[in-house]
Amino acid sequence: MKLNELRSVRAVVAAGFRVTAAAEAIHASQPGISRHVQQVETDLGVQLFERHRNRLSGPTAAGSVILPAIQRLLDEFDGLHALASQFSEGSSGSLTVATSHTHARYLLPPALKRLIQDFPSVRLLVRQGTLDQIVEWMNFGEADMSISAAPVRKFPALKFHPLCTVDRVVLVPTGHPLLKIRKLSLQELSNYPLITYGREFAAHAHISEAFKNVGLKPSMALNTGDTDTIKTYALCGLGVAIVAHTAYESQKDKGLVAIDARHLFPSSIVCLGVNIERPLSALALRLAALLEPGLRKSLGPLRK
Repeated sequence: MKLNELRSVRAVVAAGFRVTAAAEAIHASQPGISRHVQQVETDLGVQLFERHRNRLSGPTAAGSVILPAIQRLLDEFDGLHALASQFSEGSSGSLTVATSHTHARYLLPPALKRLIQDFPSVRLLVRQGTLDQIVEWMNFGEADMSISAAPVRKFPALKFHPLCTVDRVVLVPTGHPLLKIRKLSLQELSNYPLITYGREFAAHAHISEAFKNVGLKPSMALNTGDTDTIKTYALCGLGVAIVAHTAYESQKDKGLVAIDARHLFPSSIVCLGVNIERPLSALALRLAALLEPGLRKSLGPLRK
């Protein structure tokens, strides 16, 4: 099969199975369109269209499955040129990523550095907010993609692809009594004021629920969405911090020690969110591939 033949088939479907209208739409002859349709059916060995009095009237059972596949194939092929041109031109496009402070500070920078190398002229905007804000930005087209937990509430236009898993660690200053305990428990942890994420973040609910399930209600010294602020006040001795494991950098966080808390709090799944009504650009697809190479196949056609 040739691409022109497949494009003729696509044109026929787009024209409501009217060969004359399809020919006009792609500036081809009606006999040429008919010949392409017949050739594709011959090559595939199945009839794609029902016929009534020598006119196409709709898809056959095979056609209802194969015709959408032809559409996807051509979308992917056509997208190659747009993708290549954006790379060759150094892309002057823009990309808006919605995420929380933790992911903006610790997860995204290595991938964004590579993205800027691939697209030197990119206009990049990182919007930081709560999960509710992130979802709102995505739903109303104010962000191209998101890095966050998946919301509990369903949004028909949004799809969230699992990206990675985040565990919890407890951060304490060097010499803290909790460092002498072989395996930390919630009971021992509840003896100290806690510093962690605010109520507007999904992690807060996970942490609070863990204590509630064993009948504990620890005091909260500070709640905030800024992980660096959490670490700053933990170092000052205001309380014991509970953060994502990605937020602890042993070489940079001098004076703080991390205690594994995977056995105390559930892990969180970080997702890459997209709006299925707005196909992704080459910039967005490249960032997705840098974050998780296996995501490309499930993200749909490229935006031209």
